[in-house]
Amino acid sequence: MSVTDRVLDLSLRKIINRGRMVLGLRGSIPQASAGVKELLGEQQGKAISALPRYTRGEVSFDGMTLVFNDNVALLGMLDEIFVRQNYAFVAGNDRPIILDCGANIGVGLVYLKKLCPNAVIYAFEPDGEAFRCLSENVQRNHLTDVHLYPNAVWVKNEELEFFADGSWGGGLFPKRSSNEPSRVAAIDLSEFLGQEIEFLKMDIEGAETAVIQHASAKIIKNVKRFFFEWHSIKGECQLLGKILDEFERSGFRYHIKEASPRHAPFVNVPGGNMDSQLDVFLYKV
Repeated sequence: MSVTDRVLDLSLRKIINRGRMVLGLRGSIPQASAGVKELLGEQQGKAISALPRYTRGEVSFDGMTLVFNDNVALLGMLDEIFVRQNYAFVAGNDRPIILDCGANIGVGLVYLKKLCPNAVIYAFEPDGEAFRCLSENVQRNHLTDVHLYPNAVWVKNEELEFFADGSWGGGLFPKRSSNEPSRVAAIDLSEFLGQEIEFLKMDIEGAETAVIQHASAKIIKNVKRFFFEWHSIKGECQLLGKILDEFERSGFRYHIKEASPRHAPFVNVPGGNMDSQLDVFLYKV
């Protein structure tokens, strides 16, 4: 498969994480996937791709206008969420409750609002710049029944260090691209799980294992559909099997796909502090 074919076939986020392309480097020119080009139009797609990374911009599509803080992250999220529709589901009622943990600038949130216009959404994003974009995007698109929290989801209410990266990879664990840490208020996710939740989305860059284990009883009891991106931290126990076993024994089915594809995984170990990323979909039957 040629390099061009890989750019078209794989989401930008996965290419960046694999380190196989230069899309994640400052000054590089990202390429929108074929689906994103169709979504944005050729001219707008080229204009966004030509921006320097970490530059604030604006994009319009499908009757919406969004501000963003990094073109590579934007193009990747559009491909992942609007083109490949990772969060698509059929709601069981007209006013579902949705939790968006790691909302970033709100691409997933606006998708979920288009999917379920009457949904009540609670969104959490501790990155200050991403949260400013998120708030503006909710206001610009006149989204109602959306509750925004500038907090990291965690196992208890406390103040923690947060490592932003100016894009979509900020979290409680430092990476090579991380900036100096800031202090953020963390919030106990289990406080929001005492009611029926139609969809729980969690992309919190390595903190998910601790949060899921802490809140698993309430998730199992009250959540119908659960998506999380699982990150394997080097040097730490890989507890995904334990998590899946608990959910399976509680009546959930699961589907797993690579969030960061790797050829020859026995020899191709990525750099940085993570050695695996998976998209995990759990749902009650």
